[in-house]
Amino acid sequence: MKRVWMIIVALTGMVCAEEASLPPAGQESVPVPPEEAHIRAGIVILGRLYNTLAHVRDADSAQAAVPVIVGLTRAVRSWGQAVTGLPLRSPEVIKTYEQRYLPIIDKLNGYLRAQGERLAASNYYDTQDLATALLALYSTVQQ
Repeated sequence: MKRVWMIIVALTGMVCAEEASLPPAGQESVPVPPEEAHIRAGIVILGRLYNTLAHVRDADSAQAAVPVIVGLTRAVRSWGQAVTGLPLRSPEVIKTYEQRYLPIIDKLNGYLRAQGERLAASNYYDTQDLATALLALYSTVQQ
């Protein structure tokens, strides 16, 4: 079970909310268990990261992204720390979560990796603050 949470913490940094299959806003939905709600919350937080990185196209947008990335790094850190307080579930439930969310995470991991490579290739649009913020984010996700 611990393996699932470690995978989720490590990989959800690579997720885009647009592909998370979350219920549309305003629609009633069946309440989800707290651990699944937490996974979804992480997906939404990190979806914002993907969207932020995808909109960096020049030095001005790179600099504008820095405070957003710093805030999202704090959110990711808090989110990851909260994982330890979630209830443990049966292997069957964990397998369901793996089947439901890991394919999304894997696919979106590639999208975020591509954004990182694009930004690195552009030398972060000569914005050292962006490079520093992304390094801090990476360090947070690896913990």
